Amino acid sequence: MIIVKKIYLWLSSLRGSIYVLGLLCVFFLLGTVFPQGRDIALYEERGGAFLPLVKLLDLLNIFNSVWFLSLSFIFFLCLLFCAIRRYGIVSNKEKGLPKNIKPRYSLRTCWGVGEANEEAFQVIEKTLNFKRIGQNDGWVILQKGLYYKWLTWLYHAAIIACFPGLLLSGFFMTEGILTLEAGKETEIKSMMGDETLGWLVSPDHPLPSFTIILDEFLTEYVEFPELIYPDDKRSRFAIALGWKDLEYELKENSLFPKDWLSRLRLIRGGETVAEKTIEVNHPLKFESYSFYQLAYTQTLNLRINNSKELIEVDTGRRAQEIAGLNSKVKVGTLRTGTLFKLNGTKVKISPFLMMKEVITDAEGKVTTREEQKLELGKSIIIDGDKIELIDFQEKSMLSYRYDPGVPLLWVFGSLVFLIMALRCFGRWYMLAYKIEVKDGKTLLLLSVKSKGLLADPEWLKDKITRIINA
Repeated sequence: MIIVKKIYLWLSSLRGSIYVLGLLCVFFLLGTVFPQGRDIALYEERGGAFLPLVKLLDLLNIFNSVWFLSLSFIFFLCLLFCAIRRYGIVSNKEKGLPKNIKPRYSLRTCWGVGEANEEAFQVIEKTLNFKRIGQNDGWVILQKGLYYKWLTWLYHAAIIACFPGLLLSGFFMTEGILTLEAGKETEIKSMMGDETLGWLVSPDHPLPSFTIILDEFLTEYVEFPELIYPDDKRSRFAIALGWKDLEYELKENSLFPKDWLSRLRLIRGGETVAEKTIEVNHPLKFESYSFYQLAYTQTLNLRINNSKELIEVDTGRRAQEIAGLNSKVKVGTLRTGTLFKLNGTKVKISPFLMMKEVITDAEGKVTTREEQKLELGKSIIIDGDKIELIDFQEKSMLSYRYDPGVPLLWVFGSLVFLIMALRCFGRWYMLAYKIEVKDGKTLLLLSVKSKGLLADPEWLKDKITRIINA
């Protein structure tokens, strides 16, 4: 029992919590340094550092490792035991009363000796709404505001209440990636690699009772002028001194992505149960599922040298070989959607992309020819080969996450910050007053203790002085 009591006291102490938090911070640092979610075989193949340590501590999956989860559980016990131990202290009103009270302010009054106590009662308790909590050695003790020790206890309790949400997330969450074609109804099942599953979720878990459909994928661009930086030193010096203005050039391909949007619907039993046009950081949420805009893919249908067969080519590749071409080419991103111009207008973009020939000489040196613009339904010539853009397809890539712990985390996490804000900024006063007669004058002796950034004992003293002298 003595050992158990020592463990309890250590876990409920500030020192114990600091030690555990320090170790958790080490794990957070390791989780930042080592790439999380990577395959250990791939890490070893690429010559990853500290391989024995990585294998021993499971550093590529550190936040699901036994070490991290054990420390998290110990930290939970620290918070729980601390809250239990502190509750008895905070709820005991007698322990909260000051013992040896010394006056901080001495205010002269015009009250008579017989009426002084009643006048002080009217000023402090009636006018200023202080609540009497006790008496000690002739001092009347009062307080006003939310008791800071209760606020401290409450935000510890709110942190404890977050742990069930964390457990729900850890046990039952699922994550994956969807690639959606417009107009095609799709099941909620990862299309790129395996799903990330919670500890209690089996790989063959049942799919959700609804499906998802992409009605339309939209891209938006803004004009992005390129800076013309002068070659001669004098011009650069003049710009630096402000004698010469910077010059910009707006090229045909000077477009910068503004936004990607996916118009989504969730279907259950043939009926739409949720819909939203999502964009980056603005997901669609439904029944503990969240769907986030991740990226998009583009596939071109090209005709080479008037061939009857079309060739599918992905955009955004550095240099790729295309069947029927004599040279490698770099295929840029297809520009389509809406363009927001610098003059405030917006126009529909006629689909186009930029392509250029990539040449590698005998020494391995890579050079490129001038870019050419390939528009939908038109053609260009690269190294004697005719390339025609016949059609294209765009797919929207979404990440999804099922997380039943989010509501609990949101509620109690918000409470933590709200209570901490009240604890830091709220005003709490403990005021003790006593009537003293000295040299025939009635004095009001005050002792003030305060907590919170907005609490000001001088302001309180001045207000009481103004009321007395009114």
